[in-house]
Amino acid sequence: MALKGIKPEAKEKRLKLLVYGPSGVGKTTAAIQFKDAYIIDGERGTDFYSDTINKSNSAVLQTNSVDDIMEELKTLLTTKHNYRTLCVDPITQVYNACQEKWTRVFERNAKTREAAEIQDFGPRYWGRVKADMKAIDRMLVQLDMNVIVTSHQKDIYGPGMQKLGVGPDAVKGFEYLFDLVFELKNINGKRVAQTIKERAEVGKNKFPETFEWSYENFLKFYGKDIITREAVVVDMATPEQVIEVERLLSVVRIDDTTVMAWFTKADVEKWDQMTKEQIQKCIDFLKKKIAPMEAK
Repeated sequence: MALKGIKPEAKEKRLKLLVYGPSGVGKTTAAIQFKDAYIIDGERGTDFYSDTINKSNSAVLQTNSVDDIMEELKTLLTTKHNYRTLCVDPITQVYNACQEKWTRVFERNAKTREAAEIQDFGPRYWGRVKADMKAIDRMLVQLDMNVIVTSHQKDIYGPGMQKLGVGPDAVKGFEYLFDLVFELKNINGKRVAQTIKERAEVGKNKFPETFEWSYENFLKFYGKDIITREAVVVDMATPEQVIEVERLLSVVRIDDTTVMAWFTKADVEKWDQMTKEQIQKCIDFLKKKIAPMEAK
């Protein structure tokens, strides 16, 4: 069997960053500095910055509904618009809202009142929460936009409850999603970012260890052409393609392991979460399987 590895090519990636810091450090103010931004505000933190937001040609959606957020991300992903940057402020509230959503569902369907009150819903509950958060993660990565996600800060503890430092207050491992992670601090009245993580070639980091947070510095360090360029729409699987792939699967015998491998490769859980190109490859594969059967 031939090996499938290929020589990698350099890619011009959009800015994808997570920033965290203590209350009052100015995370919201930092995020809304970006021009042409679409801001998902989960704490009504933008209420005091209407002038700044309007001057930046930005827009705000204030919501704590996970379903609304996912629908909005899908629209940004698949519909032409003039926004260059997505701000989610803060992801902590999105995660909390996701848990609350599924808590209400499981409470309604609990077999006993005691089970509803205890709220110990087990792996099925956490599976639903993680599925929603994974869907959000997937769209944040797919978006051809700069993505700035803020997070509350929490203390990190090691063995013996010894404090090791601070980190983002979000779902475990959320920071792995991002190419850049910054801790925001207030030093001598200035908003300063400390670079916690940057994915880059050895010796080719774009950001210094610490720098004053400003839109101008991001243009300087990351590149104006990347940050200001127009978003490209992603073609998602059409309803017709979903119907077709399900029809073909009812005719062709394909083991569940193969289908799960397709989902894993595309990093999805359902057919309609695939791109148009990804699902078409599955359709073409199934049609090739059917051809010999139809020729008989």
